Amino acid sequence: MPNDLGVPKQWTPPTPGLVKCNFHAIWRNNRYHSGGAWITKNHMGAVGMHTRDAFAPSPDKLSAEMECLLWVLRGLRDLRLEEVSIGTDSSSLLEAIKNPSRWPRYRGFLSQIAAVCTEFEVIAFEVESSESNQVARKIAKSVLRDGRFQSYLAMGGPSWLHDLIRTEVTIVNS
Repeated sequence: MPNDLGVPKQWTPPTPGLVKCNFHAIWRNNRYHSGGAWITKNHMGAVGMHTRDAFAPSPDKLSAEMECLLWVLRGLRDLRLEEVSIGTDSSSLLEAIKNPSRWPRYRGFLSQIAAVCTEFEVIAFEVESSESNQVARKIAKSVLRDGRFQSYLAMGGPSWLHDLIRTEVTIVNS
């Protein structure tokens, strides 16, 4: 589990005008597919869209996370979202992005990530706790756990997220 010390347990909204994209990559070992998911929300917490996909096997977890991040960035770019905040619970991934010279093994991935980042007007990265990134984590886990290798992009959040929100609202209003 990632070290969440000092990282907010609840999801924090982006600055108004930015779209926050939380993502998570799931990896078992170098023989199995890896998977990923992302979900966007605005500064008021309204879900924009979410997606999931499976990827070819990766040699290690950090490679799978970098491949997933490239998929996220390319997707956001292709959807013409130009001002984004990227949230992940992988502190190692963000450390590699900030200090690529310390991670020579991943030079190819990090160069591609840096190149795609230049295509955004505003891009920021932040470390999330596993709790604040739970929606992306749950969607990503379904790729390997349930064998959901079919890619999709959907407006709004997954149906179970709406049920969760309705349950929370009912409890608060009771």
